[in-house]
Amino acid sequence: MIRRFRAAPPYLLAAALVPLLALSACTQTPEEGFEEEPPAATAADADTGAGSAIETETAQAEIGGPASDAAAGAASELGATPCDTEAVQSLIGTQGSETVYAKAVQESGAKSHRALGPTDMATMDFRPDRLNIDLDEAGKITGFRCG
Repeated sequence: MIRRFRAAPPYLLAAALVPLLALSACTQTPEEGFEEEPPAATAADADTGAGSAIETETAQAEIGGPASDAAAGAASELGATPCDTEAVQSLIGTQGSETVYAKAVQESGAKSHRALGPTDMATMDFRPDRLNIDLDEAGKITGFRCG
């Protein structure tokens, strides 16, 4: 007895092809796939996830680490904070300019400053030796903050 090969019914072939076509539509071509970032050229370019020195010092200061102990020791040795906003209150209401900012930095004892308008963005890092100069829409000084 000889067996003959018999073709599958068309409905069975269609039922098998539909899932295969659906799966092939979901595969990614090389252009659509994940693009790997090239390796860093030097160790300085590599992001270790540890944060910058400023971020690390700030985090240590917030949790009471060695950086905050050193800052507290330095402030107590000097007997004053590194930034004094009380000394510059007389400048509130004056038009902001580089000469006024320099005078405010000198009188407050701060090491640096930044002038911030009402719509200006600013980083959230805390620097106790920095004088923040708040300005209104017209550029007049409305207040001072340290940090």
